[in-house]
This record gives sequence, structure tokens and C-alpha cells, in this order.
Amino acid sequence: MSTFTKFRSIASVFIVLAFASLCFSQSVPKPEEVLGFKVGADYHLATYAQAIEYFKKLEENSKRVKLFDMGKTSMGQTMTYAVISSEENLANLEKYKKIVQRLSLAKGLSKEEAGKLSKEGKAVVYIDGGLHASECAPAQHNIQLAYDLVTASDARTLRILKDVIIVLVFANPDGMNLLAEWYHPNVGTPYEISSMPWLYHIYAGHDNNRDSYIANLIETQNMTRLINKEWYPVILYNHHQTAPFPARIWIPPNSEPTNPNVHPLIVRWQNLVGSAMGAAFDEEGKEGAISRLIFDTWYPGYVTQVVDSHNIISILTETALYRYATPHFYTIRDFPKQYQDLTMSAFYPSPWKGGWWRLKDAVDYCLTASMAVLDVASKYKKALLFNKYKMGMDVIARFQKEPPFAWIIPEKQRDQGTASLLLNRMILLGINVHKSEEAFSCDGIKYPAGTYIIPMDQPFALFIKNVFEEQTYPDLRKYYQLWQGLIRPKKFEGAPFESYDMMGWTLPYQFGIKVYSANSQVKCKMTLLREVKPHPGEIAGTPKYAYLISHETNASFAATNRILKQGGRVLWAKGSFKAGKSDFPEGTIIVPSRSLKRTFMDKLAKELNLKITGISARPKTETYSLKKVRTGMYKSWMASANEGWTRWVLEKYEFPYKSIFDADIRAGNLRSNYDVIIIPDARRPSAIINGYPKGTMPPKYVGGITLNGLRNLKSFVEEGGTLVFINSACNLAVESFGIPVRNVIRTVKRDEFVCDGSILRMNFDTNHPLAYGMAKDAPTVFENSCAFDLMPTFGKKKEPKSVAKYPGENPLMSGYIYGARIIQQKSAILDVPYGKGKLVLLGFPVQFRAQPYGTFKLLFNAIYYGGLE
Repeated sequence: MSTFTKFRSIASVFIVLAFASLCFSQSVPKPEEVLGFKVGADYHLATYAQAIEYFKKLEENSKRVKLFDMGKTSMGQTMTYAVISSEENLANLEKYKKIVQRLSLAKGLSKEEAGKLSKEGKAVVYIDGGLHASECAPAQHNIQLAYDLVTASDARTLRILKDVIIVLVFANPDGMNLLAEWYHPNVGTPYEISSMPWLYHIYAGHDNNRDSYIANLIETQNMTRLINKEWYPVILYNHHQTAPFPARIWIPPNSEPTNPNVHPLIVRWQNLVGSAMGAAFDEEGKEGAISRLIFDTWYPGYVTQVVDSHNIISILTETALYRYATPHFYTIRDFPKQYQDLTMSAFYPSPWKGGWWRLKDAVDYCLTASMAVLDVASKYKKALLFNKYKMGMDVIARFQKEPPFAWIIPEKQRDQGTASLLLNRMILLGINVHKSEEAFSCDGIKYPAGTYIIPMDQPFALFIKNVFEEQTYPDLRKYYQLWQGLIRPKKFEGAPFESYDMMGWTLPYQFGIKVYSANSQVKCKMTLLREVKPHPGEIAGTPKYAYLISHETNASFAATNRILKQGGRVLWAKGSFKAGKSDFPEGTIIVPSRSLKRTFMDKLAKELNLKITGISARPKTETYSLKKVRTGMYKSWMASANEGWTRWVLEKYEFPYKSIFDADIRAGNLRSNYDVIIIPDARRPSAIINGYPKGTMPPKYVGGITLNGLRNLKSFVEEGGTLVFINSACNLAVESFGIPVRNVIRTVKRDEFVCDGSILRMNFDTNHPLAYGMAKDAPTVFENSCAFDLMPTFGKKKEPKSVAKYPGENPLMSGYIYGARIIQQKSAILDVPYGKGKLVLLGFPVQFRAQPYGTFKLLFNAIYYGGLE
């Protein structure tokens, strides 16, 4: 065959393909034909229901897209995602999924085999939008991106579809609906750009992007399975808004500090992708792409950073946002002064000059960024797949030669159920967890058979190291050369720099479980586990008088709530006691056997995996009697993730409660309806009192509890109620209730004290009911928290009691602290008598993001403390 004949044949094929694509695209409906408006149109937001309706139309009319379900949302919707690629790739999805999985898991695969698979495989790229629902452009962009990919006939997109399999996800379906339902009725009113008065994730709000290393939320679990168990993408792209003003989009490279528990190739690829994005924006005349400030990669709880140590290249962008789908015009006079002269810089080479900014503009920037990511994945498909294998093998080889060689988790824990929960979440996150079949020794410590072991010779070992070890946050003042980018770096003398989020997060500390790092090889027979199952619950002994339940387990509170609901009696032991040959500490839960049937208690033990002890005689100790507590939780219209997480925790452990709104507190008569009221974390007490100013929100949502509501809260306590304040909400009690307490951190300056987002050691008075079940020393989260001084009182006033204190030495366990002396020996939990009732000040976030399972019981104790008799 002549060269001309070959050329004519190839050309004919491309003409046929292009013609087929053209005819095909004409049969695919445009988004506006289904939605009723163009994607990105002013004043219009598609709901999740509309988006999925459109995706179904695409699937009906296109052989380039398939839809799959990954599970339900917190509000019961089905999470549907799209897989987009060439028709041939979609016909062979299982084959390509197995290839990328094999390369990701790496072990047992030779370099030559990996090379062949990298050539044969396809680059899987995960793209999501809408995780933070109020950042609305990314979710809207998903719709347009899907249309563009399935209808395109240009050579670049056809190449992408040939080389890449795109997994396109709506990360927060509930929020997408909630936002549109709030915005649309307000369009054209004074409240068009008003904040939504409830969370855009029913429990987590903005914190749904802080849940990824623990996966409490159903949506996080769904996406985690998708990423770590099914698709193993080479790149994960998580869209966000908003860019640092006046930039139009923030792209990698990232800011400092860099998390050390990632393979260097991750950072290199992130920088390459960011550069490709920047070039794409400039090629298309889209000004305002900026890099290398604000957003660091230190905290691994984000959707992005959690996958870095799974050898997945995470990409974050932050596109500019005004409000919802409302356009806005900017002039240079609106810019910060340092940006007004439009100076060009290495990481901001094409400054934005101002003008209109519409939702459509943000959608277009998101589209350019997504296509740049897909283009990189296509051009470097083989290298990306092979590097996935290489990173896995490098990690395995590293921990075959250096410690930690494994993490060892004893089966016996204060709260075995919580330990099992943590290990099961690690399994969900792609970590191999084993159980020893025989006793063994390591580093001079003897461990029995049944001990859990996480060997580090596995491809995602850097993740387990990242979340199990203690963090030492770097003082960036010492490393000014890394971040200043000047020809003559200047030593920085100011206050220490904090991370964008947490500085320390060690999960075993937060869960209150003991783990040990192995500094020598673990040698024993072990079994790989698909699931960690705690010992089955049982009732031991003869419960002629009562059943005894440990106060140390979180499950004991779910048990308590079920028992009270069933009409049973519950007592707390005031002191320690002996029953048979066993010793039981103060706080032991005593359930008189006459109050419940044995069958109920057997079922309780089995369902909650509780070890319950039956006793024949009354224990020799005084007791408190618990009653059903009518619990209310304040819910501000200034929506708070802390309030949402508190609801999540209460519901998980079956606490009945009612939400109390501003109007309820202003109306008064609280004592007739509630025994305990919880005031969740609020950085500014004034926000609780004043709420949104008039005119900024519809009238129902303005005004806060007001000073009158504050008086009603005082009356509630004076009449015998209990107010529980969490973390910085304690400042409302300190500043407005006239108690002899001072928060010493309240007026401290940044150059005197820095610690937010760290884990500190705390001393507990375990003889006090508020600390029942706690160890005498335990890790706690510090985040904008309190340190109390008790002031002297006069006359017959009852003095506050300190239940928890920061120790006299440096309390840091993980993260960073500067100025530790300021909080040493200061109180962190107070029991404050007030009239006939009491104020409970939990001066640190005992339920922070529903992560510190080891301190949940402090909140639970506080609730029941309001009903002790």
C-alpha cells in the first residue's frame, strides 16, 4: 500500500469518526433543554435532582457515559455519579479497573509487568464538585463538563476520552438542593445574597471537608469506597471556591508547610498539573490565576490531602465567588492596595483587572481547569500509571528497611468498641489490618494472641503513619527560605505561623486508644481482616440484684438511653467498690435487675457488644440516680458546624433532644420544658445574643436570643436547670453570668500564645461525675479553647469546682504550642453552682468534628449530670 493510500485510509477513518461524533452530538440534549436555563446563567442554580435528571438523559443518548450509584446521603438521597470515556473503554471498565487496582496495590508485581499494564491501562481521574454547596460553580460545572465531553469531536477531547476514564461526582447532593431552594425564592428581594440559615450539610456544613481521614459521614464513606476500594484514580480533583481576592482562581503549587508523609512524586505532579492549568488559563485569555499562598497541605483530613498518602495526586483549586448565581462588578478600587497596581509576579503572572464576575465566569474557569487536568492525564497516561506503581513499591521498600515496621494495637482497651471502630475506618480507607494468631514479643513488650497489627510494608503505609504518629508542626519562622521566594530571604521575627487547619490530629489520641509503633520487625503468624469485630457482648455472673456496666465505653451511654427509654432504673456509683473478686471504679453504671427483663439486657449486651456483669447483692457504695433528661440544644440561625456535629454525636449514641431556636429562648418558660440546655461552640458570645442584623436576612432569622433571652437562660438555671457550654461558648457564661471565673486566653495576643488545632494532655478529677469514665490523664483537642482562673468568692456563695486542668509541665502531645506557661495549671472544665441549678463549662471541644471519641463522654456526663438525684 502506498503512503498516499495509507494516508487516505487514515483520513477516511477520522472523517467517519468525526461525522459520527457530529451526528451523535446532535441527538444529545443540551443542558438548557432539560434544565430550562443555560449552565451558569445569572440567578439560576440547578438542583441535584435536576442535574441527575440531565445525566440520565445523557446516558440514554450517549455511549460515552454510564451512571452508577454509590449509596445514600445523610438526608436519604441516592448519590449517583457518572463515568465518562470512549465507548470502547466503557465496554471494558472492569478490565481497566483491575489494571489500575493492580498498579496501586503494587506488591507482587514486577517492574516489567507494571510497565506493560501502564501501557495497556487507562488513567482514571476523579473530579467532584459541590462539596461545599455554597461554593456553587463547581457543581454546576459538572453538568456542562459532562455535556462537553460526551458531545465533543475535536482531536484533543477524543484523545482524552481514549486515554482517560473520568469519574464525575456530586459530592454533596443534599447541599446542592438546599442551596438552590434557599436562593431562588430570595432572588430579586433584599435577601438575594443572604447567608443560608442552616448548614449545607445537615451535620457537618463546611466541615464535610474535614472528615476524610475518619469518614464519619455517610457521604464520606461512599466517596472513600469509590476512591480506595473501586477506582484507585491517578488524579483526584476537588473543586472549591473562593480564590484569594482579587485573583480569579487559586491553583497549585501549594503553600507551606508540606505534609512530610507523602511521596515526593505527589508534590512534583501537583506542581506540574498546576503549571498546566496556569498555561491553559493564559492561552484562553482568562486572567487572575494565582498560586503558592494560603492553602497548605499539612492537614490530612481534606478530601484532597487524605489521598496524597494513598499515592493519588490530589488537586485543589479555589475559583472566585461572589454570592450564589448573582453577578457582581468590581473595580480596581475594590482590590486590596497591594494588588491595585497589577504587578506581575512568578505565581500571579496575569493579574485580573476587574469587571463583571458571574456564575458563568466561575463555571468557565472550572471547565478550563478540569480540561487541563484531563489533558495532563492523557498526555502522561503511561507515566502516571507507572508512577502509581513506583510510589507504592517505594513505600513498601522503605518500611521493610526502617521503622516503624508496624503499628501494634492491643485488643484490650478502655473502650474496645471505639478501638474497633477506628480500625474498621482504617480498613475502609484502604489499610490492611491483621490479627495475630499467636503470642509474640516486639521491642521487649509481650503481646498475646489476638493483638491487632498494621504492617507498614503496604502501599498506603504513609497514610497510617500520618494519622497514627504524633505531629510535630514546623515553626515556619525557622524555615523562611522555604516560603519567602526572595533573592535574599529575610529572617522572620513575628508570631509563629499556624496551619490553615489542624496542626496535630493523632487519631489514637483522639480515640483514646493505646497503640505502639514497632521499631523492630514483628514476627508472628497473622490473619488479614476484612472487618474488626469486638468481642460479642455478654452478661457474666448472676444479676439477682443488678447489672454493672463500665462507664469507660461510649456504648454504655447508648445502653443507658435505651434502658431509660424502656422504663428501667440507672444508678451511678459515687465511689469505687468490690463485687465478687472484681473491683469497680466510681461512676460504674448500676442497673437494678427488677426494673428490666433479662431478655432485654441480653439483647442490649449483644447489640452494643457490651460486657455486663451481674451481681447478687447491693454494692457497698452510695449512688446517684439518673432520670430521663429533657435536653434542648441551641440552634442559631448563624449556622454552626459545631452544632451540627453535636447533633450527630447525640444521635449516634441515642440521646433524645430538641433543637431550641432564638424565638424559643426569647419566649422564656424554659425550665418547664427542659432540664438541660446545650450551648454549642460559638467564637463570639455577641453572635449568640445579637444574631444577624436586621435587614440582612428575612425577619424570622435576625436578632439572636437578645438580652431578654439571656435573662431567660439565667432564670432557667436559677430555677434548677443545667446549662452546658462547649468550648468558646463558655465565654458567654464567663462574661454574662457574673460567675467568679476568668478565661485567661481571652485577651492574649497571637505573639504570646499559639496552639489552635493541637492535642494537649489534660488532668481529670475522676471522682467528679462530669469526669466519670475518663482516665486521670487523657488527650484532648485544643481549638480556640479556654483556660480558666477561679476568682475568690465571698459570703455563702458556692465556689466553682475544677474538673479538668492543664498540667504543670508542657501539655503538648501532638501539633504545636507557643506560650504553654499561660495555660499551665489552669482549669478546662468547671462545675459552677448558679441558683438552684448549675453551669457546666466544657472549655475545649469535647466533640470536635465528631472525631475525639475519647472525650465524647464528657458531654454525655454533662447531660446526665443535669438529671442526677
